[in-house]
Amino acid sequence: MLKSAKLVILAGFALILAGAMAPARAGDPEQAKALAEKAAALVASEGEKAFPKISDPNGEFVQGDTYVTVVDHQGVVHATLNAKLIGVNMWDATDPDGVKFTQLPVQIGDASGTGWFSYKFTNPTTKKIQPKKAWVHKVGNFYVFSGAYID
Repeated sequence: MLKSAKLVILAGFALILAGAMAPARAGDPEQAKALAEKAAALVASEGEKAFPKISDPNGEFVQGDTYVTVVDHQGVVHATLNAKLIGVNMWDATDPDGVKFTQLPVQIGDASGTGWFSYKFTNPTTKKIQPKKAWVHKVGNFYVFSGAYID
C-alpha cells in the first residue's frame, strides 16, 4: 500500500516537472479576448491599483505568450508583461508594416468601446515578429487589450 502511494506521488511529481519544462503554450484570439475582459473588469473595479497585478509575469494575466497591456489615451503604457515598457509613450510606435499599433486600440475603444484589431509584434516566447489579433476594451481613460499570436 505504501509502495503504491509512493508511485502515485512520484508520478504526480514527474507530471508537474514535465509541465514546468514544456514550452509556453500559444493562446488563441478567444482566449486573448477572455483575458482582456477579465483585466478590464479588474481595472473597472480597482483602477490603477490593478496595473501591478496585470503586469506580474507570473500572475493570472500572463498565459504563455498571451498577456494584457493597458495604455492611456496618449499611448503611455501603464501595464504590460515587459516592465521596461511601463511609463513609455508608444503612441507613434509602428510594426514592420507601418501599423501604429498603440493608436488602433485607442481608436477602436473610442469608437465602440470594444473590438478587434491586428498588427505585428515580437512574440515573447519565440522572440520573432509575428502577426497578432487583439481584443480591446475601453475602461474609463484606459484601453485594456490582449492579443494572440497567429502562425
